[in-house]
Amino acid sequence: MTVNEVSFANIKWIDHVAPTKKKLIEMAKVIGVPQGMILNCLNPDFLPHLDSYNDVYFLMLRVSELSAPKEADSIQELTTKIALFIKGETIYSFHRLDLREINAVAEKMKEKSDLANRQHFFQELLEQVAQSYDQPLLELEQMIDQFEENILKSTKSHNLLKDGFILKRKSSAYKKVIKFTSEVMMKTVHTLNLDNTQFGYIREKFDRYQFYSDDVFENSQSLLNLYIGIQSQKTNEASFRTNEIMRVLTVLTLFFLPLNFIAGVY
Repeated sequence: MTVNEVSFANIKWIDHVAPTKKKLIEMAKVIGVPQGMILNCLNPDFLPHLDSYNDVYFLMLRVSELSAPKEADSIQELTTKIALFIKGETIYSFHRLDLREINAVAEKMKEKSDLANRQHFFQELLEQVAQSYDQPLLELEQMIDQFEENILKSTKSHNLLKDGFILKRKSSAYKKVIKFTSEVMMKTVHTLNLDNTQFGYIREKFDRYQFYSDDVFENSQSLLNLYIGIQSQKTNEASFRTNEIMRVLTVLTLFFLPLNFIAGVY
């Protein structure tokens, strides 16, 4: 576990990397929230969310995890959590991995430490959260192009159908988490009384990524239906050829049956 504490002109940020359950329980007392609320940091199923308890706000975000396995296809596998507790001008953050997004926020905040406040912090953080989905969505588009090419080339692969379903589930997972994060961002801006006009470009990023994920999801569905249709057509054609062969054999059998009968009599 690592704890990084940084004080700026107007806010204090205390960042916890890979906190233990014991540490989280200790921090619950420091922050002044129920243990159950802070232990949600350990819950892998927790989605982007904003909650409050007395004067403390609890914000859960998810960023794309670049080290996710190739066949990962769920929100829990494709993303990792960042939990934040905002108490006045002090921000506590908790996350399992050493995230480049958090490091980037820290660097940018230090560059303008004299002006740093909650507004700047959440602008930088939410921009990094949005950008974390840029590379995964680009890879999804490349995967959908490759999948389409394999179908049209009639590539014989026992895993082609499996690849299609993984692609569909990946795009669905990104579609959901991006939508939830975008909604939580707007709720956070309103709840914390931040300047909404400063988040317009971040909202545009989320809208663009939402469009990309929707497009990949719809394309994956269409390509899966196309692949199943092609396989069904091939099966029908094989059945037709089998029926033709059986018809010819039946005709030949009927032709030789009288000869066999006569030969049997003699």
